[in-house]
Amino acid sequence: METTRTVVCKLAPTPKQAAAIDATLAAFAGACDHAADAARHLGSTNKVKVQHACYREIRETFGLSANLAIRAIARACAALKVPAKMHSKFEPTSIDYDARIFAFQEWNWTFGLTLLSGRVKLATCLGERQKSLLKGQKPTRATLVKRRNGEYFLHVQLTGEAPELLKPKGTLGVDLGRRRVAVDSDGTIHEATEVNRVRSHCPKVRHSAQAKGTRKSKRLLKRLSGREKRHQRAINHVISRRIVDTAKQTGRAIVLEDLKGIRQRTKVRKTERYRQQSWSFFQLRSFIAYKAQDAGVPVILIDPRYTSQTCHVCGERGHRDGLLFRCANHGDFDADINAAKFIAVAGARVTEPEGAGIHA
Repeated sequence: METTRTVVCKLAPTPKQAAAIDATLAAFAGACDHAADAARHLGSTNKVKVQHACYREIRETFGLSANLAIRAIARACAALKVPAKMHSKFEPTSIDYDARIFAFQEWNWTFGLTLLSGRVKLATCLGERQKSLLKGQKPTRATLVKRRNGEYFLHVQLTGEAPELLKPKGTLGVDLGRRRVAVDSDGTIHEATEVNRVRSHCPKVRHSAQAKGTRKSKRLLKRLSGREKRHQRAINHVISRRIVDTAKQTGRAIVLEDLKGIRQRTKVRKTERYRQQSWSFFQLRSFIAYKAQDAGVPVILIDPRYTSQTCHVCGERGHRDGLLFRCANHGDFDADINAAKFIAVAGARVTEPEGAGIHA
């Protein structure tokens, strides 16, 4: 199975190169808007049809190279297929590159990119992690990104073959939640205390600063921008790595609940709505999925219905009261650990369809 990994590389352009990048970003965004208008006029998102309709105009109007013009048309057509982006405008924040207009040179850790002014060689500020991933690679796709703080990054996509999935000797169930980020069937609890503290603190500070509207408060809002997401992302990376390492070391498959659409299916109090909407279970699941794929660990998704209300020992419905689960036949358990163990059992049924009954 082919896998794709994105390596984020910080660029260090000269002032002249930065000006050329900005000009290319503006031209690329304008070309995307032009291609989107042409696609709407044609009533089609077919790249070939749109290319025939507006390719020459894009080249002449925006001064893009042939491949940059093709990439702009492809991006516009892809965006129009998404209902939420059907009428949106393109911002000058990123450009797609392919093998013809992008190159990586390992000997001096530089990237060659085609801009409006021609081909330029851009220096980088890479860490040991990025260098180890890029070493020996010949990437053919990348995305140039300009962030809000004015820094430039190249998101380089590396393709490779994933290791063969191991034949699992058992299952590791993982229960995802808001009170606790994750709990596995071994009884390991990954607490959400720090995540919830930041999640509660940031909105209060943000609302207070927005109400003041002073210069100082605006600078504070700029510093807060994205801080909560970055903090949450870092914690999810750590937890997902621990879960995958545990599964690999014990030769087990990871079992997760398929929580797609959970926000639409569940109702919470008004005071809990922000936490519900900012709950990043999908991000954690995606981190577990790609780390597991790199490690050769199978991931199984199961139906989430009644996993937190069923006893993992006998399979009978019980009663959950906060962090306590009560079973009429087997007494009290930690509710999240019970759910994780039941998820592991349900996953065993998938991997072992015959004779895999409910057991302790």
